[in-house]
Amino acid sequence: MTDPLLAAAPSQSVRKNSGFLKFWKKSRPSIPDFHAGTSQSAELVLPTEIWFEILAYIHQDDLEPLSRISWRLRSIVLPLYFRSQQIFPFRETFAFRRLSVKAELAGYQERSLRRLHFLMSDSISPAISDLFVSPYPPGYNRRHRVVHTPVEDVMELLVVALPRFHNLVKLTLQFPPCNDTLFSSLGSLRLDYFELEVSPTALGEIPIPAHGEFLFNCSTSPNQLFASDGLSLRFMFPESIRRVVAGPTGTDTLTRALLCHPSGLVSLETLDLSLRFVTSAHFPEALEACPNLSSLRLRSSPVDSSAIPAFLHPLFPTTIPHLTNYHGPTSFAPALARGRALQTVRLWSSHSVSAVSAPWLLYPILPQLGPSVTALSLGITLVPDGLLETLCTAFPALAVLEINTHLDAFHPGTVLRRVLTPPIPPRARLTLPAGIRLQTLRLGTQLAGAPGAPDTEQLLLDSAREAVRTFPGDYDPTSWRRWVVDRPWYCVEWTRAADADETQFGTALEGTLRVEYGEHYFQGFERGERIDAQSVEKAVLRML
Repeated sequence: MTDPLLAAAPSQSVRKNSGFLKFWKKSRPSIPDFHAGTSQSAELVLPTEIWFEILAYIHQDDLEPLSRISWRLRSIVLPLYFRSQQIFPFRETFAFRRLSVKAELAGYQERSLRRLHFLMSDSISPAISDLFVSPYPPGYNRRHRVVHTPVEDVMELLVVALPRFHNLVKLTLQFPPCNDTLFSSLGSLRLDYFELEVSPTALGEIPIPAHGEFLFNCSTSPNQLFASDGLSLRFMFPESIRRVVAGPTGTDTLTRALLCHPSGLVSLETLDLSLRFVTSAHFPEALEACPNLSSLRLRSSPVDSSAIPAFLHPLFPTTIPHLTNYHGPTSFAPALARGRALQTVRLWSSHSVSAVSAPWLLYPILPQLGPSVTALSLGITLVPDGLLETLCTAFPALAVLEINTHLDAFHPGTVLRRVLTPPIPPRARLTLPAGIRLQTLRLGTQLAGAPGAPDTEQLLLDSAREAVRTFPGDYDPTSWRRWVVDRPWYCVEWTRAADADETQFGTALEGTLRVEYGEHYFQGFERGERIDAQSVEKAVLRML
């Protein structure tokens, strides 16, 4: 008996030098050879689709024992190792990996076409649920060049293959050719998550098969160009879409798409767009199309228009009445808070130091946000006592306060949040003015020491304890005397201890400490392995 999957595997495993399918070649006597028609085989007879649903909850490391139960189960389990795929059919990928397009293109194209035909096979295609198509690996795809050149034969076959992956639920597709073939393929899908990036020359009406989340043109590169008015989006499942995100070059197109559904996007809860959204003539009508919107985020970017207004005009009381979460510029908050019970407010619109404001700019704004706010995030240069008193008066239910936690040193690649985890949670004392009943305080700051260095964990924890103890008087992380952008940025979280005396407001209260920091790394091609490196050059060399 010949296993067709085993026969197709050697070219892939040899090329990648990967060991994750070595057990394919393990001795077969341990696998019961049940023949069709026996009672043992009948016990495992279920439609393949149902087996995929069951095995989707099994961790990949636990699949090997299942593959050794019977030939029937083995033929179902093995394809699941291909359920998440990354494909890079672009010439720019060669330059990023420091390879020669002239020397490598023919071999790459042949291998990619073989791989796609393998993935399109009847035994593998039902297992594929996650597909990532980009010029660069994940985490390095938000500052694209203006022009990207696909490897045409590979991209064309990939677009044609999309309907064969009928169990696909997550698709990231960047810079595909916008033509009838793409539109037909997308029209056959139904996705939980769909991320699309198109070139500025793209034209036509693109069907959007997302019924959960949709992200469109999220690049923040200052070199990007805006799409033409000849490009439009059509939601295939407007009644179920829950979250929509667009970058500066996609906000205008997405705003027009929101107006194409007279009955409204009734399930849309989160709208995350560029500040260009508020400059659109369709801004009020677009919000009217989102009657159950609960979260609105407005982000700034280098390509935003200089015509961004300083303040928003008040909205009709019936517009987005269920809004509870606002994230964006401080000056827009009062118009969105009027007539609405905001609970979570983040008053910054980017990760740069430009999102930090002087505290006196907040004094007239904060009382207009309403007493229902329970979580507040600020970007400010310092924290005077007067600001804490204003918070106490304006937000009697405030439980979580974050200050400058969004700032960080810039590193390309993927950011993974890490937490220092000593055996016994460290404790610290925080002095709060009378009347402030915070449960959690999160401070963005720089600490002594460096993550990962030997014998520095205790130094980091001692530095974090000092930052909490001296808050707010000595908290001034953004002055140019002390703030350096290329040093690590930490988040120090203080949580009131359960045994803290609730009657001792205005005195030092006990709480536990938690220190978070960002760990930056690169993700490799095809296999997606993690590559730790201190620089882009070192990471790229390791990707070769």
